[in-house]
Parts: sequence; C-alpha cells; structure tokens
Amino acid sequence: MDGKNIIYGETAMDKLAQQVRATGQPQDLQSLTERYLEILRELVLAGEQEDDRASDVYR
Repeated sequence: MDGKNIIYGETAMDKLAQQVRATGQPQDLQSLTERYLEILRELVLAGEQEDDRASDVYR
C-alpha cells in the first residue's frame, strides 16, 4: 500500500454511527446499509474533487 493514499480523519462508519446516535431510534439493517453506501459515495466524490483540484495546481 502506498503511504500517500492513507487518509486520516472521519470514516464512513464514524459518520453512520453519529447519525444513528442522533436519531435515537433503532433502524433496520437495510436502511443502515443504504445510508452507509450513500456516505461512502459522498466521500469518494469529495475525494475525487479534491484530487482534481490538486492536479490543477500542478498543471
């Protein structure tokens, strides 16, 4: 694994846990899984945008 690819900070699981705690209600596995995948997608898109901005700096 390339050390440059390691990102420190909040993970999708952290975000999901925060949201579950905030609702204070039990949730079914399907809705939790769907929300987890949405969070992952958001993080990937944010990472891609960050990479695009970084590559623009080097052009």
